[in-house]
Amino acid sequence: MDDIFEISDVDLKEYPITYFAYIGDAVLSLYSKLRYIELKKPSEIEKRIKGMVSRSGQSKKLNKILSILTEDEKAIVKRAMNSKAATRHGNDRDYRNSTGFEALIGYLFLKKDFERLKKILSEVE
Repeated sequence: MDDIFEISDVDLKEYPITYFAYIGDAVLSLYSKLRYIELKKPSEIEKRIKGMVSRSGQSKKLNKILSILTEDEKAIVKRAMNSKAATRHGNDRDYRNSTGFEALIGYLFLKKDFERLKKILSEVE
């Protein structure tokens, strides 16, 4: 997968947590759309994935996988949930959780831990 996207090796400690969420959002969107590619109509795909990429849908996904996360992964989620970007909607629990979930996905993608990413995504389908 990294050959397609040409992800360079980066020191993940140099990136703000909001960048992980930004990348995670894109990864989740593409992953969700590709799952329903056989529908062939973008409008049909969008209907099918709407709940998967919504804040409430992602919040539910995070709650589903919390028990299998490593300590490092939990730390990424917690940092994202407490970030300024996640709290800009006040104390909206779903928004904060979805930001944490997106950050986790982005972190695993940028870390090139595709096996773990696949495991996490398979757990929430």
